[in-house]
Amino acid sequence: MLSEKTYGKLKSMIYTGRLKPGQRLVERDLSRSFSVSRVPLRECLIRLESEGLVRKVAKTAKFVEDFSAKDVLEIYSMRLLIEPLAARLAAQKRTPALIRQLRKFCERMTRSTKASDWAKLDAADYQFHRAIVGASKHRRLIRAYDSSHVQVTGRRSDYVHLKHLPADTTAREHLQIIKAIEHAHGKAAERATYQHVRKAMKLIQGHLRIRVEDLP
Repeated sequence: MLSEKTYGKLKSMIYTGRLKPGQRLVERDLSRSFSVSRVPLRECLIRLESEGLVRKVAKTAKFVEDFSAKDVLEIYSMRLLIEPLAARLAAQKRTPALIRQLRKFCERMTRSTKASDWAKLDAADYQFHRAIVGASKHRRLIRAYDSSHVQVTGRRSDYVHLKHLPADTTAREHLQIIKAIEHAHGKAAERATYQHVRKAMKLIQGHLRIRVEDLP
């Protein structure tokens, strides 16, 4: 469906930063760029607005949402709740295909770390964790994770959770999660995931100089 493709493209452009935080979304320009009429485009913008990725000002003007430090930490606190449970459930439902997929993402992270390509590393990191969330088969948990907009946090925090770690840390911590899932050790997968996300959140809290506990 045309509107679904347009929606996917717009969402991807927001996540990757091609549409900048605070940028005004001009329907005429977007319609021309995507070669779609304004009706399906407007439907996409309304949908993105309902998801919190677009905000409307003065009834008609629409802008890409600019996620604040508070937003980033709230997203991380959601990760801390969702991902450990997802890892435990994924360990109970483990499949060879999931393990192969996770190892592929881990290899991609290692290559990106060596190249200091933080955007690619962040993307591979997201894909790794999203694969585990998907493997949980918990529909409401998956929906909550996807609506949390985890993909915006890396860019918004300048990839601090990736830049300020020893080169092998990211791959090593992810391999611990893979091993626990591969051996169906649900509690170990849950614990390793919690520690991994918690460490990243602490780095970001230091960078943003605000803690989850201090949020208004």
